[in-house]
Order: sequence, then structure tokens, then C-alpha cells
Amino acid sequence: MRPLRVMFIEASSGGVVGGSLTGLYHLIRGLDRSAFACSMVLYEPKTIEADLAALGVPVYHVSRRRVPKQHALLGVQSYQRAKRVGVIARGLRCGRQAVRLAVEEGPAALGLRRVIRRERPDVLHLGNGLRANFDAVLAARLTGTPVVCHIKGFEKYSTRERFAAAKIDALVCMTQAVQAHCAANGVVARRNEVVYDALDEDGFCPARSPAQVRAELPGLAPQTPCAGIVGNIQEWKGQAVVVEAMALVHRRVPQARCLIVGGAHRAGAAYELELRRRVREAGLENVVHFTGFRADIADVINALDVVVHASVRPEPFGRVILEGMLLRKPVVAAAAGGVPELIADGDTGFLVPPGDAAALAERLITLLGDPELRQRIGSRAQAWARERFSLAHHVASMTGIYHEVTRTH
Repeated sequence: MRPLRVMFIEASSGGVVGGSLTGLYHLIRGLDRSAFACSMVLYEPKTIEADLAALGVPVYHVSRRRVPKQHALLGVQSYQRAKRVGVIARGLRCGRQAVRLAVEEGPAALGLRRVIRRERPDVLHLGNGLRANFDAVLAARLTGTPVVCHIKGFEKYSTRERFAAAKIDALVCMTQAVQAHCAANGVVARRNEVVYDALDEDGFCPARSPAQVRAELPGLAPQTPCAGIVGNIQEWKGQAVVVEAMALVHRRVPQARCLIVGGAHRAGAAYELELRRRVREAGLENVVHFTGFRADIADVINALDVVVHASVRPEPFGRVILEGMLLRKPVVAAAAGGVPELIADGDTGFLVPPGDAAALAERLITLLGDPELRQRIGSRAQAWARERFSLAHHVASMTGIYHEVTRTH
């Protein structure tokens, strides 16, 4: 029996490798190579392509022209002012969608159709949801290919997305919170499932000791208590909240340090400059350190004492939370979106209100000053993550969905 051919389509942009693509990579790692033949479609070059090549996964590039935000129907003030004006707003929204379809989504769908017809996958797995992958939904319809769409965010949906969802074989929501959001917005497919993302624990192992990693960073002796936030530098990720919290922590635990780990998203360059300005103005240059992009994320997280998640808007999952838990680190996370499904507050980690620097600071002060508490919470977190978010469970769930949609399409 030949392997089932699964083509993954990942539409993220911005020059970074985010949680969506990372999640697909770990899924591919976990799939049985004798039962599945995987391929990947990207819309821009990604650093992860070398890792995919090492797994024997061919990568195809499809060009997708981005409609600029300043386009007359997409970003001008007249459109923004007209949003609440009944007929005018509806007309402009239709015009906006028509422009995207003609300039961006339609041509990309045709490019995808060519790749699909050439490679003949048995199922498409769309990694970015209905809006970002609308062109791939069109391509699936054009080629008659079964399609699984992964929903990994809280998006605003229009009539066209609701219509598209009804034509999709399966929607896979990464948390119950995401599934509830879809249902509340009328986004329902033929099959609707919740499958938590997972991390390949065997593939997420530190290669160096915390002391070795700390030796590379300024002011981080082996015993210095250190928290860190890991992720692309974007305003909604909440790095500014962490800087504000560290100003409070520094007054009570002056020896504490904090790492801001990650490169700036293309849209986050100005935000990074603003963060650095705030650090200087708060006199925290020797307290808060920017590491820039790090490929050795497991090493860096393992060198931290506390992992911080500080997103200021609801996040559907929060992969870094799971990464910290698997490495036995206590995590303090913003309690919104799907995050409360990942942490049992006070038992396997701590939850704080999004954007509340004072509440975050209090938890950090407690944890950074209590090694025994860190050890206790970290051990529980690791056991919890291994039980609920194992890669084996994730792969088994997705395998069942692939076989079901190809059988019933």
C-alpha cells in the first residue's frame, strides 16, 4: 500500500518562523515515513527549509503578491471612516475582497493548482486558517482535493469564509477556545475537531548546559535568577509589559535579570526600538537584555529560571508555554484565549491578567526568590505537558483525520 501523500501549505510572512510552521514541522517529524509522504508549500523562503530537507520533505514556493495596506480600498482613511456606514461599508468591503481576490488570492490559487496537479497529493493541510489560506481553499476546490484546515487564531470572519468552511472536509482547532470562537461566528465544516498542538520532546532537547549558555550573555552568572520571554518581537506579544514588570521586580529583587529572546518581525522593527528606549529610560540596561534571534531555543529556555508569556491579546495556544513546561520551567502566562487550557493555575504554572505588569511582577518576585517553588512547579508542569500534549497523541489524532477525510471526501 502506497503512502498517503499530504501536502502542507503554510502562508505566513514577515521573514520569521512562527508557531504555526513550527507546529507543522513537529507533526511531520512524528508521522510514520512508511505511511505518509509529506511535502510543503511556502510563500516565501524560510530558515526551516534545511530542517525539512533533512526529513526528506520537498519544499515548493508559490508566489503571492501582497496587496499593500495603503491601497485605495484597503487602508485609506475614507475606508476606515466608512466602516460603520451601512451600505457604503458593505460596498467597500465587497470591493476590498474583490481586490484581494483579483490581485492576491486568485493568482496564488492558480499557482497552487499547478503544484497540486503536478504532485497529486491525497490531502491538503492548510496551516494558517481560512483567511490566510483562502487561496488554498480555492485551489482545493479547483482540483477536487480533500482539505484539512488548521485554525490557530481568533479571526474575524466574513460571509465568504463561512461559505468556504462549509466546503472544507475538516476544521482542526488548536484549542477549545478556538473551536468555540469558530462556532460562535458560524464557521463550521463537515467535520470539526479540537487537536492540541504538541512538541516533539525528543527533538527539543538542550545541547548545552545552562552555565554554558549564560556565559555567552552579559551579567548572567550561573546563580543569577533570570526570567525570559521568548518569541518574535511584536507589540501584541507583550514584551513592553515584561519591561514594565521588570522595573518593579528590580526594586525588590535587584539581582534578577530578564532576557527578551527573539528577532523582530518585519512589522516590529519600530517596536523593538521603542522597547530599547523604555529599557534605557527605566535604567534597566544591565537588567533586561535583548538576545536577538536564537536558533538554540531549547538551550536558552533551559538557561532560564522562569518563562514568561505576556501576550496582550488572546492567544490561541502559546507554544513557548509548552516548551517551558517540558523543560521543567515554571511559566507565568497571560490568562486569555486558549492559554488557560494549558496551565492549571497555581499547580502547573501561574496565570495573570493580560497587560497587568504589576500582577506579573508579583509572580516573578515570588518565583525568582524561591528556588524550591520553582522546582516544585516545574516538575508538575513537565509531567502535565507530557501527559496532555505529547507528540504521539497529536500525531495519532491527525493521522485519523487524514484517513477519514480521504475516505469520505
